[in-house]
Amino acid sequence: MNRLAPLAALLVVVSGTASAVAQPRVDRDIRDDVLYHFMPIAWRDSDGDTHRFGDFGGMSASLIYLEYLGVTGVWMNPIFPSPAYHGYQHGPADQVNPWFGTRQQFLDFVGEAHQRQMKVFVDLVAYGISHNSVYFQSAYGNPASPYDTWLAFTNQQNTNYLGSVYTTWNNSQVGFIHWNLNTPATRQTVIGWSAGWLDPDGDGDPSDGIDGYRLDHVWLNYNSGPNGWGYNIADFWIPWKQALQAVNPDVFTFAEQADWSSHGAELLAAHDASLAKPFQAAARDALSSGNAAVLYSQMQATLAALPAGRTFMGTIGDHDVDRVTSVVGGSLAKAKVAAAILMTQPFPPILYFGDEIGMLGTKTYCPSDATDIGMREPFKWNAVAGPPMSNYIALNLCAVQTRFSQDNDGRSVEEQQGVAGSLLEEYRTLIAARKAHVALRRGDYYPVPCTAGSVWAFTRIHAEQDLLVAINLSTSNVLATLNLGGYQIPGGSTTPVNILTGQSFTAITDANKNAYSLFLPALSYRVLQVNVSPPPPVTAPVDGRDIPAQFGPGNLVATQNNEAGLGDNVAELNQLFVWTRGPAIWLGLTGNLAPNATGLVLLFDVAPGGQSVLTFGGSSPPPAAPLLDGTTLDAGFLPDYLLYINNYQGTLYVDQYRLLTSGGVQKTYRGQGTVGDGDGFLSGGSNPNDMQVALDNSNTAGVTHLSGTGAHTATTGVEMILPLADLGLPSTFSGTIQMAAFAMRADGLVSNQWLPGLGGGVANLGPTPNLTLVPGVQYMAVEIARPGDCNCDGAVDFNDIDAFVLALSDPPGYLATFPNCPARARDLNGDGVVDFDDIDPFVAALAP
Repeated sequence: MNRLAPLAALLVVVSGTASAVAQPRVDRDIRDDVLYHFMPIAWRDSDGDTHRFGDFGGMSASLIYLEYLGVTGVWMNPIFPSPAYHGYQHGPADQVNPWFGTRQQFLDFVGEAHQRQMKVFVDLVAYGISHNSVYFQSAYGNPASPYDTWLAFTNQQNTNYLGSVYTTWNNSQVGFIHWNLNTPATRQTVIGWSAGWLDPDGDGDPSDGIDGYRLDHVWLNYNSGPNGWGYNIADFWIPWKQALQAVNPDVFTFAEQADWSSHGAELLAAHDASLAKPFQAAARDALSSGNAAVLYSQMQATLAALPAGRTFMGTIGDHDVDRVTSVVGGSLAKAKVAAAILMTQPFPPILYFGDEIGMLGTKTYCPSDATDIGMREPFKWNAVAGPPMSNYIALNLCAVQTRFSQDNDGRSVEEQQGVAGSLLEEYRTLIAARKAHVALRRGDYYPVPCTAGSVWAFTRIHAEQDLLVAINLSTSNVLATLNLGGYQIPGGSTTPVNILTGQSFTAITDANKNAYSLFLPALSYRVLQVNVSPPPPVTAPVDGRDIPAQFGPGNLVATQNNEAGLGDNVAELNQLFVWTRGPAIWLGLTGNLAPNATGLVLLFDVAPGGQSVLTFGGSSPPPAAPLLDGTTLDAGFLPDYLLYINNYQGTLYVDQYRLLTSGGVQKTYRGQGTVGDGDGFLSGGSNPNDMQVALDNSNTAGVTHLSGTGAHTATTGVEMILPLADLGLPSTFSGTIQMAAFAMRADGLVSNQWLPGLGGGVANLGPTPNLTLVPGVQYMAVEIARPGDCNCDGAVDFNDIDAFVLALSDPPGYLATFPNCPARARDLNGDGVVDFDDIDPFVAALAP
């Protein structure tokens, strides 16, 4: 019996009447949404065409299913004219692909979705246009075309260009050329197309329009062509977004970052969100391995990268990666755990179509873009393939022969809808729980340490509700021991209650909270309502935040004066601050380090000897630092030590090199930390003197690719405690050292972000640069003084009192008496002035 027949009949009635009703606004906060992502051609057919391509009528007919599932919005791949099945490399975005129906049919779908309070988001390629467009056909080989400057041609004959040509799944040719968005008319055309879908009838009421866009392949600054062909955040995306907001102030846009290793925070000056791609990868790794460690570390890194007022979109699957159920070996039990991860994590979740029924699919060896069809097969409405299921893959023999979906494989709506314990019903339950419980939607995330390596445990804390979540990734039962020691428990006891089943568990009390036992069956999870107060934030000596305020202007030693050669807020060095506290040098460097293993290099010349030409002599990994082999430094600068700090996918790695005068290096791995976690603690290396390094990568100020001014506006970046012992210096050292700092890519390219600054207009230096050929002096002298050691005898003691009083009362007399004492010795609060505000810190420095 076809269980979907009654549903299909009802869909016909509803879809035929909904568009006649006035459309309401959908103004729900994105934090309260659960989005559903489908590919139009693979979704649902309504007109029975030859290969049953999914279409707009099918979208309308699917709304009752989506409402049944519980999702609150949809994101679809591009609906614009394209010969490619996936819709990318499309034509003008003010038109719809006739495969799917008419413009009015699409708007009817939008109206019907809004009637059900569902949002609609459409995928958009803003950086180029199909060959099947008047723009390319007019301008190709024709420099006299009015569209000559609209497109990214790279020769005067307009025969070479930035773009691509390939054969799609049905043997059609797909041609694509990038726009030249430096041309105002091009920008305005793309902006006009995009804004048009927000208020299709142009009456000033956007309720009939889509709710926003998912943007494909977004760059901070595109990495080829003049000014990246204008495809960057500052020149294109910010004006684009402002124009859309003029039509619909509530428009929501989320970007797919071109670099999946990045969290995409660098794109959020223009957009409301980016995809949580690093967390997606971590979740899939954890599900495959059964090890939760990567969930802890990557969630911490992801949250740390999030700018205020923005969000990331949580995913565990999409059209570009193998289906999550295939990642876990086809196990529906593991797919349920994946569902729990997606629906309890703190970002608005996006569910990829078919994941809720356990569809399988991976890349195949089919030619061209058909290689991805396995991950994008027709949605399985039925147990046996047939209407309303799409059959678009019939046009590619390889895709048919390698298809993953089989009749009666248990992975269809028909086989799972209403069946207790099915994956579909599990998703329905979890989606309903997320919608019903504000802590899952909006609660703060706090990791909970657990003795079981297979368990990811955390709390979601909101003013109205507290939840404790524990997810067991193991195929074995686990008796987990949770450490809730930092939590306050009102009344000393709280009884956890499972919000999904109503089951109660052993009370968490002041007596057992440090080692609370929780039994978790294999591949299971608990979502428990509790009454707790989260642990107070950990205060750490260094955190990478408020650097100028912490160090003070008196400790500023270098300011950037060059444009950002690797892009705005990607890898830039704005200002360097240095002071001495105790037996260590404290450094603060405002700026950013890209999470693609971009490195910060710090050079220290502290003693006779060292290297004027860096010679690594086959040093062990990481490979980037040894790529500096052969770099020639300015005369008079022979560093003895090199620190290499790199950010890879939210983890900070710190290596120190002793630069031997005779050539070669001695390398010490100091350890690793987590970007943005608010502390500089390092683990896993040799760090006997407690070096600390913190990176807050949220900077959106400072220099830009267009201007070398504004360095003073940056406040976050790298902060570190560098023990004097790690530089071979005594703990009482006072004197002058020489330093330089620069950013380099993992491929060895040395950027133009060098401190002291290179001056405006200097390009990236490239691999193994020769600094003697760069005008100016590329190193700086830095005074190292112990604050309070006003007589510069190497100790802070009562012998400094008279000298401090002299500095306060008679500055010229002090300078005459102690001519070689650094200002930092007496300017204890680092504000650049020796005054009464320095008295309290001086007294504190005297205290044992």
